[in-house]
Amino acid sequence: MEFDDDIFNPKRFAIMTVLFLFKEMTEGDLAKAVNISWGSLSNHLKRLESKGYIERRKVITIKGVRTVVRITELGYCKYREEVEKIRNVLKDIH
Repeated sequence: MEFDDDIFNPKRFAIMTVLFLFKEMTEGDLAKAVNISWGSLSNHLKRLESKGYIERRKVITIKGVRTVVRITELGYCKYREEVEKIRNVLKDIH
């Protein structure tokens, strides 16, 4: 059983977990939620976006233009697959 390196990284896994739970949020809120710097967040989002696991779009808010990050259907499915792999590994340990 092999893990998806694009998701199975501590920071990317945290990003995907938050997006799995909330579906979408601004980059600023996401950075705060996973306690990650802007530069690191940007790099991880680029990798996840290149695989089709997330999408980013600009939106106009009262506070100005913000970037919203949303998990895609593919990202949702891949995340669930990775979680299932973790469950199986933990089950085998017992």
